Amino acid sequence: MNADSTSYTRGSESSAAEFGRGDNWILNVKNSSPLFTNFCSGLGTLTSLKNLRIFSGGMDTSDYASDGKFALCWIESPSKMEPSIFVGKSMVLFHSVPLMPPGVNTRKRHVGNDFVHIVFCEESQLNTSGNDVGMQIISGEFCFVTILIVPMCEKNNMASITLILKEDLDARVKRNLSHLTGSMVMPFSASSVYVRHLAIRADLACRSALQDTLGLFSNWQERMQQIRRLERYAE
Repeated sequence: MNADSTSYTRGSESSAAEFGRGDNWILNVKNSSPLFTNFCSGLGTLTSLKNLRIFSGGMDTSDYASDGKFALCWIESPSKMEPSIFVGKSMVLFHSVPLMPPGVNTRKRHVGNDFVHIVFCEESQLNTSGNDVGMQIISGEFCFVTILIVPMCEKNNMASITLILKEDLDARVKRNLSHLTGSMVMPFSASSVYVRHLAIRADLACRSALQDTLGLFSNWQERMQQIRRLERYAE
């Protein structure tokens, strides 16, 4: 992440109670538990999509609200050392499945194009110990990284966090992400911030590895292209 330029990241997050039912079941999630809502409050802020003037992650910001009325968003806070000259350096917009209107296709066209998926599992039915490669909960061409959060202990005051890579991942991408894989346990109160930073690092690592392979543009290049497309309306 370049500290001198604005960087935008997209991620997907959803809650799940069980695995092994396919991605349609996860994409059909309708409700959020209080624990999942508490976790999300640490990831970002609930933001209205209508007429959103900042990075929208491809979400519909018109009055039609085809992707829902709200999204989960995080913007880097200004430095206490230089508050007067701060310009937002990084931003994350999460494609939160429970916030989107019902419909697998509507949700998957966003979630399926994200590099990083965050899955919150309140029932620890999945044993990920020693298995940091080979899982892809939501199918798609991308979906390179899955971050699993499993609350632990009777009072859910601890959380297990595991980063897993997609099977058959390109060697260059896998090499860039290998240092992030594995599991750790931490206080639940600190898990949201840790997962957000982990997701940002994973997303940037994926983009860096695919930059040459797929000819991806950096964020400022994408924005410049969009501005140039608008020039025809000024004529």
